[in-house]
Amino acid sequence: METVHAAAISRHPSVRTSVEHETLANTDNVYSVATMNCDWIARFYRRLEYLSFGGALQACRVMYVPEVAGCQRAIVCGDGDGRFLAELLRANRWICADFVDLSAGMATLAQRRVEAIGLEAVVRANFHVADVREFNPTDGAAYDLITAHFFLDCFDDAEATRVTRRLASFARPGATLLLSDFRIPPSGIAHYAAAAIIRGLYFAFRVATGLRVTRLPNYEDALEHAGFRKQRETLKLGGLLVASLWRRI
Repeated sequence: METVHAAAISRHPSVRTSVEHETLANTDNVYSVATMNCDWIARFYRRLEYLSFGGALQACRVMYVPEVAGCQRAIVCGDGDGRFLAELLRANRWICADFVDLSAGMATLAQRRVEAIGLEAVVRANFHVADVREFNPTDGAAYDLITAHFFLDCFDDAEATRVTRRLASFARPGATLLLSDFRIPPSGIAHYAAAAIIRGLYFAFRVATGLRVTRLPNYEDALEHAGFRKQRETLKLGGLLVASLWRRI
């Protein structure tokens, strides 16, 4: 059996933050390729991100937050240290969110970031250290907002297909998906520059986290096949980064 430690914040203000232990019964699926451990880089990740890309990645994450002001239930996939989650909770005072990340270190940072906002945010966030491919919502209800910021690039094509289908299974009809990720422009100097940067990033993450994926999956096709349709997108850094908004049909 695989034991997953879940840091969960109670929705009742009189109950202190607790750490629960979740046991996953299904061990038949082994995700040997698209698996990584970010625990030891968690404390340094924000600093490394800003040294590498300035505020561009965070700008992509929050690009479409104003567009989801009416959403009430979110699953936040692979958000790392929780900077997007914090902004979402600040911007939308009605939304409740399930944060799902493989890294206990990242989830702890995210939890502290939400606690710094205040109790009003704390009671609306639940933290789960788990693989989104195995995660099941506690009450089985569907989400009207799904977020996957710099998340799908952690999977190869086959796993990206499985993950996007899993995301689709979480979604209500008409649900919104907010996505940010890397992209290689189709031609020109930007193509070669982006390809080199992305190769370097995959090498760095292989060394630092054990990630075995070596190239970007075709996540947009996977999303289309899973039943999502892209509504808007914004490119940054010459097309190296893309923020996009999708709908579940």
